[in-house]
Amino acid sequence: AQTSEVDGILKGFLSEFPTVIGYVVLNVDGIPVKHHDQMPYWRAVMYAALCSDFVNNCKKCLRDLLNGPAESELSNVRIRTKEGTEIICVTTADFTFLVIQNCTGKPWVQDPEEVGAAEGGG
Repeated sequence: AQTSEVDGILKGFLSEFPTVIGYVVLNVDGIPVKHHDQMPYWRAVMYAALCSDFVNNCKKCLRDLLNGPAESELSNVRIRTKEGTEIICVTTADFTFLVIQNCTGKPWVQDPEEVGAAEGGG
């Protein structure tokens, strides 16, 4: 897919789901290839490193629990935090899509230091 087409799909995704406060798209190697405009790159890399390792461990555990690859294909992992966010990891053969969602029902207030870092000021 062309970059502009992917960007359009991601922007549509954000407008369709207003509770989404960030996303990271990872390639097969766990490297972030796209991330939300308001998320600093270092945070996208941190999510990529931690979540790709976690998802790979989940895949391995599921295979072990269900005795074989045929029945044990992992489709997604959802992690709920105490602060009211949820990290959703959706895997495909080529990409992993990480979505950070606000589940508090209140407007999300972003840390001012992160906003400055996302704009290149920090």
